[in-house]
Amino acid sequence: MSRPKYNPDLLKMAPKRSTQQWEELFKKFDKDNSGTLDVHELRNLLRAGNSNMTDTQIADAFVYFDGPQGDRRITLDEFVKGLKKLEDFISKLAQLFKQYDSDNSGFLDKNELRKILEASGHKFTDPEVNEILKNADKSGDGKISFEEFMDACT
Repeated sequence: MSRPKYNPDLLKMAPKRSTQQWEELFKKFDKDNSGTLDVHELRNLLRAGNSNMTDTQIADAFVYFDGPQGDRRITLDEFVKGLKKLEDFISKLAQLFKQYDSDNSGFLDKNELRKILEASGHKFTDPEVNEILKNADKSGDGKISFEEFMDACT
């Protein structure tokens, strides 16, 4: 499986579900009953989940599941493995977020953001932290929610 290009809409599609639930979803959108999803079937699956992914992002998601040397068909196994990897990624992001949300507010403030950034081993100036906060804080409330954090990390 290729290195994934994580897209927020694709991540939102991967809440914890059982393998059986993923199989049911796969079969529902395998309209030609081929046992595989083509790019059009994947697009329909994503759009049914209220995804706002562009056609280019859908193509990237397709390659993520099928692999860079893929056969232009996503098998059930590829689909389930890809979603499990996304679940794992979301779980790791959540753990990281919680680790640095020192006041347990459910948000990262500027100081918490600075700590998470500096954990990478680099020092950040106040203007740099302010710029990163501004870009990540889509709601404009001066803090970063988990969803904003997830979007900023992808």
